[in-house]
Amino acid sequence: MICIFLGAPGSGKGTQAKRVCASRGMKYIGTGEILRENVSSGTELGKRVKATLEAGHLVDDATMIEIIEEKIKNENSFLMDGFPRTVLQAEALENLFGKYEKSLDAVIFLDVSASEVTKRILGRFSCSSCGKDYNVHINDIKDERCPDCGDALLQRSDDTKDTVIERIEEYSRKTAPLKEFYEKKNILINVCGTGSVDDIFKRITEALDNKN
Repeated sequence: MICIFLGAPGSGKGTQAKRVCASRGMKYIGTGEILRENVSSGTELGKRVKATLEAGHLVDDATMIEIIEEKIKNENSFLMDGFPRTVLQAEALENLFGKYEKSLDAVIFLDVSASEVTKRILGRFSCSSCGKDYNVHINDIKDERCPDCGDALLQRSDDTKDTVIERIEEYSRKTAPLKEFYEKKNILINVCGTGSVDDIFKRITEALDNKN
């Protein structure tokens, strides 16, 4: 299966996408993680995109398409989280699928309000030692310490109120039209992204099962 997850920043795409991949043996391709790892490691790619990410803007199409082609060309079962983010990127992805003889099976759109995603993003923390992710609105966090190992929890540098607002606004301008793009192809599945992690996962699983 080849699947795409769409939704605003903080809608839960990453959490749900990884869970779907684990349950179905699919490769997870999260462009946000790929970019952040490159920034953290100081690679040439990381240097190119660092300022763009910190400002809350989207990385240019040419760079993203280059990354995606390398990731998907030898894969037959994968889930994409974070790409495409514009209609132009979606059209470029269709060209890549044609080039490598692949076909898209489903596009999951996680529907979450702007106020909810803002709250979620500002509540996100990661452990500085073990790398586990937490959210103060879901997990029992005390003194900003990791419940597992006790080390300090840190927020991502781009998880500030101003940056979050900018990211949501840019999402609305550039990414939201993707919903209409995939609706016209009769491949979009709208899933309510509020509720418990388990409830949302169940909705996604049922939607994918019904698609097959």
